[in-house]
Amino acid sequence: MNARTTRTSTNSTKMHGLLGGQFRWAQPQIVNRCAQKSRPEYTDFSAHEYRDVDTVLEAKIKLLAELIRGSRCCVAYTGAGLSVASGLDDYATKSPDSLASRPHVSAERGSGYLAHPNNGHKVLARLFAHGLIKKCVNQNHDGLLQKAGFPQHGINEIHGGWFDPSNPGGNQLRDDLFAELLRLEGETDLCLALGSSLSGLNADRLATTPASKYRKKQQGHGLVIVTLQETRLDDICTLRIFAPLEHVMSQLALELQLPEQHQTTTTHSTGDVYVLPYDPTSGKPSATRTCTLDLSEGSRIRVTSGNYAGCEATVGSRNSQGHYNLQVFVPTEFDASIIIPNDHLLGSWWLHEASQQLLPLLPVLPL
Repeated sequence: MNARTTRTSTNSTKMHGLLGGQFRWAQPQIVNRCAQKSRPEYTDFSAHEYRDVDTVLEAKIKLLAELIRGSRCCVAYTGAGLSVASGLDDYATKSPDSLASRPHVSAERGSGYLAHPNNGHKVLARLFAHGLIKKCVNQNHDGLLQKAGFPQHGINEIHGGWFDPSNPGGNQLRDDLFAELLRLEGETDLCLALGSSLSGLNADRLATTPASKYRKKQQGHGLVIVTLQETRLDDICTLRIFAPLEHVMSQLALELQLPEQHQTTTTHSTGDVYVLPYDPTSGKPSATRTCTLDLSEGSRIRVTSGNYAGCEATVGSRNSQGHYNLQVFVPTEFDASIIIPNDHLLGSWWLHEASQQLLPLLPVLPL
């Protein structure tokens, strides 16, 4: 790690946020210098990495806890930095020292599909369980929030999910998820941007709108940003924290005195056959009908929505974590007679939540 040097900017708002800038806090320190651009396709910021000094970080976490307690509708907006401690790579980190010092699933634990959640994911699940955050709009595809016990119905995977065949991602956002994003944009009074480079994607409106309301009208509590690199929204956020995300979330849980969460995923089924309180034709919740979903190896199912809507799929074996391997047969964009098989996963949590009728729509249905 490079020698610590003072951050070159003297703008206290960019260093600490609009609220934090009121205090005589020490400046963040550069802990890794890297002249490469963090997101060259989007922004012009260098990939330098910063850390708040310990006393300032402690004060910022206390202030973060106060903001969360005072919020009416706190929403988390999570990016690739959330999963770094689980061994998945992010986009903004370019420093060779930083990259070499952290785990990588491809080298240490095999496929990213088998990655394990870190304490950041687990604390977010606890925040949701205790009503302190109302929703998580997650830019990641990795399913680690759900593995940590964060329920699927509390997550908007706006850019797609590896464990949801009805939301494989792609160039177009799914209509219902985007509609929910717009609703949340208007309702959110505190956005926690965690591990996101905030480089200007459409979904960043979830961060910019609460920030603007707080800065211009003193409405709500605005935006909190936790990343190691600078972002384009640093000068309009309420509170700016430079520290490893997993550490911040662990300390936040202590500050809020969050009880530990005991995860249960029991699903009533006979082997791989699930009887669910959903209409077998529409996939919507039903008070009078049930859907018998056979997910035994070799069974045929169809996808209900998203880019794969209507596509047939064959169920494979479960992976070592109990999630179902699927092969989805997708017609090409230019010639529907040409079918391409796509490998996907169905997370086991879908079945647990469906058994309690917590989902608005099943991701798959029997043929």
